[in-house]
Amino acid sequence: MPTTIIDRHFMELVAPRQDSQDLESDFRKFGERYKLFLSNDMVICITDNPMSHVSFMAPEIIDALELPVKTDNLIVHLNTFHRITGETYDPAREQNEQDIHILLQHAHQLGIKHLLCVSGDGSERLSRLQPQALGYDPELIQTVTSVQLIEHIRREYPGQFTCGAAFNHYEPAREELEKLERKLAAGASFIITQPVLMNGESDARIAAANKNLEEMLKIADANHIQVILEAWMSQKLAHLIPECVGVDIRFGIFDPWANLKAVRQRHPERKLYFSMIFGPQSLRQVQESL
Repeated sequence: MPTTIIDRHFMELVAPRQDSQDLESDFRKFGERYKLFLSNDMVICITDNPMSHVSFMAPEIIDALELPVKTDNLIVHLNTFHRITGETYDPAREQNEQDIHILLQHAHQLGIKHLLCVSGDGSERLSRLQPQALGYDPELIQTVTSVQLIEHIRREYPGQFTCGAAFNHYEPAREELEKLERKLAAGASFIITQPVLMNGESDARIAAANKNLEEMLKIADANHIQVILEAWMSQKLAHLIPECVGVDIRFGIFDPWANLKAVRQRHPERKLYFSMIFGPQSLRQVQESL
């Protein structure tokens, strides 16, 4: 039987970009969607510098908008493209929460417990965490990944956070399953992945990916790890998925509702992570489909 740590469905909420042309409007929409998802007892999943765009961090947005925090209704994404300055969080000062420890300490103060740790996307404006900054020998660890990120958080903040990780079943099975084993050994207690179960016949790599997904689910269930399946709720995302997963796959004509139906039929017991849900109407459609 699948393990369930958080017994709710999940809603992605994209953080406002720092270079926004209308920051007031972006913050207002963020607050409205946050309250909408929370009032419907969804788990709100707030992004971390998505697609390499420097954005505001979840704790500073929540604090600025005075939004309520319910521990089991909130997951904060955290990637490896941050910095460490040696500063600690000080609520009396304005600080840059691109500093990973300021971010984490602020999150803990607000009552945030769940983190999704991913390697993430970088850009010229985002510097990657260095192994020695996290206490690793750079001769042994050349690149910080979600594995080292999870280990570091559990070591520096024991008992304060529950960490999850991603699984990319579009990658070759052996390599990705080895990564999964390292993530579980580091302490990941839930996994989020992005299946496309429709149009499997359009590309042999989709069929192979779905086999990888099934193998991962067996391993996760055997280790009592919750797996949340992401549902992409936009046709446009068919073009973004290959970029996000780093594999050139043709998904054909992508129908998000047909894919959601396929995921629900194949995995009715799993919780779902919805992206691209922006308002009451689309949320109502999702709830009706569930």
